[in-house]
Amino acid sequence: MRNRRQEKNGNTPKLEAELKELGAQEKEIQERAGRLSVLRACNEGAEKEIRRQMAVREKLEKEYQTVHLLYQTANGKLSGTAGLDFQTYIQRQYFKQMIQAANKRLKFMADGRFFLKCRELEDLGRQGEVGLDLDIYSMETDRIRDVKTLSGGESFMAALSMALGMADVIQNAAGNVRLDTMFIDEGFGSLDEESRMRAVRVLQDLAGEKRLIGIISHVTELKDQMERKLIVWKDEKGSHIRWGNFTL
Repeated sequence: MRNRRQEKNGNTPKLEAELKELGAQEKEIQERAGRLSVLRACNEGAEKEIRRQMAVREKLEKEYQTVHLLYQTANGKLSGTAGLDFQTYIQRQYFKQMIQAANKRLKFMADGRFFLKCRELEDLGRQGEVGLDLDIYSMETDRIRDVKTLSGGESFMAALSMALGMADVIQNAAGNVRLDTMFIDEGFGSLDEESRMRAVRVLQDLAGEKRLIGIISHVTELKDQMERKLIVWKDEKGSHIRWGNFTL
């Protein structure tokens, strides 16, 4: 009994040392756990911020793609398209309106033989300016032809029709703006008699709409079709001008 008590008393310092060491280890573990907890909280905050930044980046990338697509489209750089920039696209819409208005008068002047046509996008070339190209549709051959194949008289009728069509579109777009005056310099000499009479008829109808249509020409037959003439002539005394039906 006495030996056991002595053995127990002899182990006490050792146990106390082990207990103290265990307490120190426990404290160290608790401190490390605290540091890990703080680090975990920091990592969770960083992860949350990264996810937020990734969402922002994804949103910005989508916005960039939209803006970039608009930029490419507006500048005619979008692959797989006709390559029209925004300005040409808008001009093309007005160009089509001009052609539509021009064909109303060209139908009468050309007796329905041909019409003006805006070239289709798939038929546009890749060199130079494109989008405002003009073709001719022939009713006689049921084919599309180049404007360069028009004769002198046909070219004049087409040009006159386009000028009148442009005036109509501008007036309709401007609202309160009226184009009341138009001067046409020559061109009638390239027309045969029937075509000339048809062209004059169109101009006379325009003049009946309270417009002033001035025709500058040396064609004698055309003079006879004009009710009001401003005649200019020259002799040895100089140049002269007068209104009326004066015949030289």
